[in-house]
Amino acid sequence: MAKRAAKRKEARAGKPRKMYLDVDGVLVVWDRTHNCVELSRGFGRLMRFCKIHNIQPYWLTTWHKKPTTLEGLNCLLWPITSQMMAVPQIAAYGEKGKTSAVDYDSDFVWIEDGISPEDMKVLEEHGAADRFFWTEGLDPHCLTKFMEFTRKKMNLPKVKDWGPNWDSIFTRPRKRPRK
Repeated sequence: MAKRAAKRKEARAGKPRKMYLDVDGVLVVWDRTHNCVELSRGFGRLMRFCKIHNIQPYWLTTWHKKPTTLEGLNCLLWPITSQMMAVPQIAAYGEKGKTSAVDYDSDFVWIEDGISPEDMKVLEEHGAADRFFWTEGLDPHCLTKFMEFTRKKMNLPKVKDWGPNWDSIFTRPRKRPRK
């Protein structure tokens, strides 16, 4: 089993990096009665992480059937497109489920709060179930945890410089420099 995982890791080296993101329950956090309570924290940082590490994010969501909704979501999250952040593309899929949109020849990760048994079976058949990160849809910190999961799965270094300015939205809060 360890040899097979090492071979998969070696095979993914040098491949394009892709990140698949669900919206409901991942970007949008629900309460126990399925009311939207907030957006997950760390989305801007996750998109900066993608830009730094040359990872192309994709929306992998049932919302793909409403492209104007996803375009509106992109406008909400990027009022002015920042060159410092990656911008997700839409991954459309058909009747065969979300896994039909996944590029198994890439170095990919996927975060989802509700994978179907059929989709999990397809991931397992491709030897890619370990590339899947499940979240329960109630955790506002799921994106921060997913970023660490991604870093480990893709064998990426920790980001030490998140942005050019001390007040960058991508940095950890710091004390304002004294004048």
